[in-house]
This record gives sequence, structure tokens and C-alpha cells, in this order.
Amino acid sequence: MGDRALTSGRVFFIRGWSKLRYRLSEWRSFLSFPMHLSLPTAGAGGLTVVLFGIPYADWNALLSDIEFWRDLGGVSTVWRLPAFAWLLSLFGSASAVVVPMKSAHCRDLPAGRRGLFPCRHSVSILDDKRAFQGYIDAHGLAAHCPRSYASPAAAEYPCVVKRLDTSGSIGVKVARSREHLAEILRQPIFVDRSYVLQELVPGTTEHASFFICRDGRVLWHWTFASTMSGPAEIKSEENDKNRLIVPTPAAAIAGLEAILAPLGYCGPCIANYKIAPDGRPRFFEINPRFGGSLLQRKQKAELREAMTCILANASAR
Repeated sequence: MGDRALTSGRVFFIRGWSKLRYRLSEWRSFLSFPMHLSLPTAGAGGLTVVLFGIPYADWNALLSDIEFWRDLGGVSTVWRLPAFAWLLSLFGSASAVVVPMKSAHCRDLPAGRRGLFPCRHSVSILDDKRAFQGYIDAHGLAAHCPRSYASPAAAEYPCVVKRLDTSGSIGVKVARSREHLAEILRQPIFVDRSYVLQELVPGTTEHASFFICRDGRVLWHWTFASTMSGPAEIKSEENDKNRLIVPTPAAAIAGLEAILAPLGYCGPCIANYKIAPDGRPRFFEINPRFGGSLLQRKQKAELREAMTCILANASAR
């Protein structure tokens, strides 16, 4: 009992220290780029955009590049602000379009701000894997997602084990058997963490689609597909080298709209899925924010399209 408590304490300390270092590195990166951009060529009475919240570190370069914003939807001023409501009231007028950088920043927004972003309820559902599963079950949408297993005993192996509080491929493993699952759950990244068990969807091609939505309908989309070495390989930044830009499957647009319609979802989101043998997508997760791949310089044209769509459809929320 004492050894377990000591191990848990060490894990807790390491996690806390790692999280603090990560947040500090995000702040350092954020502050090393301009927080205010002025585009006089947009003319008088141009649009003010507020990028609300500290973004992931590799987003700063493109978002603070004045050439990215030039001739984009009449934008004349861009503010990049930490997610403090009092800063928004100082630098963002009521007519400014607010673009939250992360899903958590949507929760920090005061009511009535202009933009195209998800409401707190949508974020609470999509940002929590267990809440998302409950939402899927409650609305009869299970056909759009992998099957979920209630316990290790009920699972069909191999299956996918996912931590509830991470994103991307962090805290996602394939368990080959119940014994292998027990080994995985003893790893430090899973110790004392809640998790879900999901069906391993067949196929070696995984899609990532980036959407801008309004009232649960897709306004804009962009997709890439990654081919893995086998169906049991989890896509990650390390192995995602075989990536191709592809047309967004019509079935994926229809499936996403079916899932998001009851929420009346607004704003950007990133969906990861495989196309199952029956031709329908199985959505692993839908994150209520921009996807990082869209924020890379080589995707500048696509991000400009996405931002133009947001500005054209912004309204008081």
C-alpha cells in the first residue's frame, strides 16, 4: 500500500511539473510574437479580429504574420490576447470578431461576443470522451462511432484504450488481450486515470477532416488521409508520414452533420475517423477547435479560407 501511494505521488508530481513546463513554454512562444497587427491597407472602418487565448506554440508564427491577414475579409486590426475577459473588454470592441484558440477558451468568453464558436454546452460534450459517448447513445447515433465497451470483460480484443483527458494520440493504445490491457493500465501515463474502451475499426487509412460549421451544418471543409502499416497502428506525429490531401468524403460530411445537428454546433472542429467496410465513417473523436495541421505555414491558403468563412458567418453568441 505504501509503495503504491509513493508511486502515485511520484507520478502526480511528474505530471504536474511537466504540465507547468509545457504551459510556460506556450507563454514564452506566445510573447515572442507580435500581439497587435495593424493593416492600414484595409481602409478605415475595417474589421477587428481578436484571437482569444494562448494557442499551441507552433500556431503563433502564422497567426502573427501580417501577410496572412492582408486582404482577408476586410480585417484591419488583429489582437492576440490571453484568455482574460478584462483584456477582451479593453481591446475588443463589441463589433470585433472573437476567435477562441482552444476549446477551453470558449468557456472563458463572456456572453454576447461576436464570432462563430461553440457554446459551452457543445464544448462540454465534445471535449469529454465519456460525455461524448453518453451523448451519442442518448441521441441514437451509435452507428457513426466505434462500439464502446463497458468493461475489460465485455471488450472484444484487440480493442482501443483511451484516456479521457488527452487529445491526439496521447494516452491511446491498442490492447491485444485482457492481459495486455492490464499491462497498459499499469503504465505511468494510465495510472489513476479514467479511460474508455472502444472497438478497433478495420482498415489502414485514417482521415482527419477540418470543418467550419454553423447550426450543425458544414460550411467549409478540408481533409487529409494517412495510411498506417496496419489496422492496429495508432496514428501519431511520429508515424504520420504518409499523408495525402484528399476530397472530404460525402459520407463524412453527412455523418458529422448528423452528430452535430442536435447541438446546433457552431465554429471550427477537427474530426478523426476511418471509413468502415460498410462505407460509413466511424468517428473516433470530434474536437471543438482548430486542428493543428491546419495552422502550419504550408496550409496558409486553407487556413485563410477557413478564417474567411468564420468572418463571413460571425454573429453575436
